[in-house]
Amino acid sequence: MNEPQLTEVFGSADRFRALRTLFAEPSRGFGLRELAAEAGVDSGNVSRMLKRWVAAGLVARRVADGLPRYQASPDPALAPLVQLMQQDSVLVRTLREALQPLKGIQVALVFGSVARGQTGAGSDIDVLVLGDVSELKVNVALKPAGRALGREVHATACTIDSFHEQLRGGESFAQDIVRGPRTPLIGDFDVEVFSGPGRRT
Repeated sequence: MNEPQLTEVFGSADRFRALRTLFAEPSRGFGLRELAAEAGVDSGNVSRMLKRWVAAGLVARRVADGLPRYQASPDPALAPLVQLMQQDSVLVRTLREALQPLKGIQVALVFGSVARGQTGAGSDIDVLVLGDVSELKVNVALKPAGRALGREVHATACTIDSFHEQLRGGESFAQDIVRGPRTPLIGDFDVEVFSGPGRRT
C-alpha cells in the first residue's frame, strides 16, 4: 500500500503520519513535540490523538524526568500494524531507493532488531539481499542510506541457491531469517525462497 491508500484507510493524513512515526519504531518513546515534529503534524492535533489512542490501548504512556513519553503499545495483537507501518517508513523507503538501481536483486529485506521493533534511534540495521549481486556492491550502495539515517547498515548478500543450502544444512542464520520477523524492501521472500525455482525441499 502507498501513502495515499494508507491515508484513506486511517481517515486522515495527520492520523496516518503520527501512527506511522510511532509504530515504525515501536520500542522508541516520543515526547509530544518530538512526535509532532517527526510526523509533520500540528502538536495540538497530536495531543488530541494521543489521548484517544492511550485510552484505546493503541499507545502506551509513561513519565520520564517529569515529562510524558509515548510509544506504540507492545500488545502482540498490534504486530501487523507495526509491520504495515514499517513498510512505509522513512527507513524502508531510504533503503529501498538505495538498492533499486542494483541489478540482480531478487529479494531484499530488513531482519534482526529493527524488524522485531526492538531498536533505538541509533541501532544498526541488518539487511539480507538474495540474488546475483555482490555483497561488496550492496554495502557500498547502502552507505549513503546509512549516513542519511544516522545508522550503520550491515548487509549480507548471497544467491537464493546458497540460502537454500544454508537452510538444508541447518545453519542458524538462515533459520533465524525464516522464523523471525522480516520487513520487505524488494521482492517477496516467501515466493522466491519457497515457491520459486530451486525452492527449499
